[in-house]
Amino acid sequence: MAVNNAILAIIGFILSAYSVYVEHKVDQKFNPDEEFRALCDIEAIGASCSAVFQLPEGKMLSFFGLVPKDSALDIPNGILGMLFYIYVFLRCSLFRSSKLFLVDRSVNATICTLALASSIFLARKLYVIKEICVVCLTTHIVNTIMFYRAMLEMTKKQKDKVS
Repeated sequence: MAVNNAILAIIGFILSAYSVYVEHKVDQKFNPDEEFRALCDIEAIGASCSAVFQLPEGKMLSFFGLVPKDSALDIPNGILGMLFYIYVFLRCSLFRSSKLFLVDRSVNATICTLALASSIFLARKLYVIKEICVVCLTTHIVNTIMFYRAMLEMTKKQKDKVS
């Protein structure tokens, strides 16, 4: 299971990094004649990730009032995702057998639950505005699988205590 989570973390990290790149390219477009077309803007299916990344929910920390808007901590969701996927990758691969970074299963379950909760919130927003974002949907799937695996790990912990 650790290898699979490491692969999912790499996929999630790449998708999150790409979302940050697209958001930056769209934000920095000073010249109206300059054309930038994100790979995830797919007209054939009506998908536009570059439009979705510009929504207020694209910076959830300020959207929920946890940090002031336009402050240094008002970071895109993609950066939060990158941090989450780095955590998952380190936990399940590099430090798996080490006491250095072995996060308790319940802490891991809580972190994965927060990631899933943010995915549910953002997926609902996509549904409400009837927008398709391939990058977003893929990260929601990755987060759902990681949540499921964290719950399996918690179940294993409880079975170990009973035995």
